[in-house]
Amino acid sequence: MVNFSFADTIQSLKEVGVFEYVLPFLLVFSIFFAILEKTKILGENKTNINVIVSSVIALLVLVQQGIVATINLFLPRVSLIIIVILMGLLIIAMIAGKEFQGLQGSLFSVAVIIVIIAVLLAVFLPESNSVGGFSLSPSDRQFLISYVLPIGLFILAVFWVTKKPAAPNKEGGISKILKAINDGVK
Repeated sequence: MVNFSFADTIQSLKEVGVFEYVLPFLLVFSIFFAILEKTKILGENKTNINVIVSSVIALLVLVQQGIVATINLFLPRVSLIIIVILMGLLIIAMIAGKEFQGLQGSLFSVAVIIVIIAVLLAVFLPESNSVGGFSLSPSDRQFLISYVLPIGLFILAVFWVTKKPAAPNKEGGISKILKAINDGVK
């Protein structure tokens, strides 16, 4: 009689490098290929070039094992956040007792802020407080604080200063962005 263990199969796949090489390659390749095909940045009917560019980018990501480790630790956390949000929406739909039209207005804005905070916590929680045992290395955290955060704040400030004032009866600023996101989700 053959003893089959799914745990042994997963362990075998882990030992041969499926999780460190094959899956990250497929993920990065798929995302970049889809973006290149959709945006047609390299031109119309350039699938062969899109495949080459996507392959090169995916292989370059594989060389950086720190990035692969981040992907392998971050995606399960984001998946957990998505599952929690989905379950919350299911509960809201059950309580509503009618066809749920989605979050709208200020409730949607609050939900977006909560999701952003949850994703940031998934990245920045220290190892001792996190479920998955993932945290950024001190050098990565220093890089984010020293370069990414100031650049992000600079871009936000430029956007804020250069935006055109909204018409008196129209939404503007963050509410316009959140409305666009909400319209895109529907």
